[in-house]
Amino acid sequence: MTSVFKEIEKLREDRILNIINAFPNRYTVLCQEPDKTKTAYCFSVPIRNVKTNNIVDLCFSHNKQTSKFVGSDATLIIDGKASLFNQHGKCDIIFQNSTSKKTKNMICLRDDNHCTEIYPTLNGMLLIMDNDWYEDQPQLTLYLDRAFQSIRANDKYFSVMREKFVPFVTASCIGVINSGGEVIAPCKINYQKLNDLEYLLTFSTLQKTKNRIAIEINMQETKLFQDTTVESKHPKMNNAFGGISFLGESKEFGEQWLYSRLQILNIPQFQSKKILEAVLHIPKLGRYTAPLTIYGLRTRFCSFGSNWNNKIAITTPISQSFFSNGYYHFNMTDILGNFTQESENFIIKANQTNKPAIIPTGDSFYAPQILEVHYQ
Repeated sequence: MTSVFKEIEKLREDRILNIINAFPNRYTVLCQEPDKTKTAYCFSVPIRNVKTNNIVDLCFSHNKQTSKFVGSDATLIIDGKASLFNQHGKCDIIFQNSTSKKTKNMICLRDDNHCTEIYPTLNGMLLIMDNDWYEDQPQLTLYLDRAFQSIRANDKYFSVMREKFVPFVTASCIGVINSGGEVIAPCKINYQKLNDLEYLLTFSTLQKTKNRIAIEINMQETKLFQDTTVESKHPKMNNAFGGISFLGESKEFGEQWLYSRLQILNIPQFQSKKILEAVLHIPKLGRYTAPLTIYGLRTRFCSFGSNWNNKIAITTPISQSFFSNGYYHFNMTDILGNFTQESENFIIKANQTNKPAIIPTGDSFYAPQILEVHYQ
């Protein structure tokens, strides 16, 4: 994603975009419709800066020595190293290569053999790194300015925790990407604690060729959706902070599902409104467009405790996906109802398991999900 407004325009297609200059919450852009109704576009992570309430501009500002980006809650400074910081602390990432190119949306770091591209996300950065499978694997060292409580990690993400269930910073795998930016395979992350303030992150892939690996590193913000993937190949694994899912069948994960629920209290302005329609839009990140279905769940899931072994029984299908303009679309009007209470838990599954549907979870700041709510 390069712009909040460009994504909204893509979803609206030929409909006129008449934005209301109002700030209902940090997740939402409001539009006035010709029939006097309103449409809200609620992103799965905050899109407004916590201090100014302005929409995050996904661009760097450059001077001769440094580049700067201001996200929803964090600031990123690149001056040979990347410094990501907010009111809770600072995280430095040291690169071995030097800056060779700058644009408003990207910084390229290059040496004789490798290239690393840096793009802003809504509260951090996207890194695309060259990976020589047979020579060396990409590595990053994270330097913290203070010791934090604990680490939560698996081979999909690495989180430094400032509270028991709240990260300070998270590095999350996106995957191996092709020249068109499509995710074609998973990548994995492994960490080594060097001391209380330093952690070495190593990224790997099963692809036995030169390729490019994409990851995102973000400061924590409260998400609009609580979710986690569960998978048959790793039946005890929970993935509360991972930013990507491979729904369906893959050799790396077995069969994978995505549990989710909307945190309605983060968008309380809709609780007194008449909801005409609600549609969930989820970006397609992979090459294949695999049909998806949303089902209800018999009981509430735990985003930190759910795994394949304790998976919850599903109920009837709620919404079948349709696809256009790079997004899967799900009609969620029935499940979200009138926004008067905590919404139902639901699960997203692939209809066919042979080619996984690669989509972001609600933890992605690089490719957020978008809930469109039409109301009066």
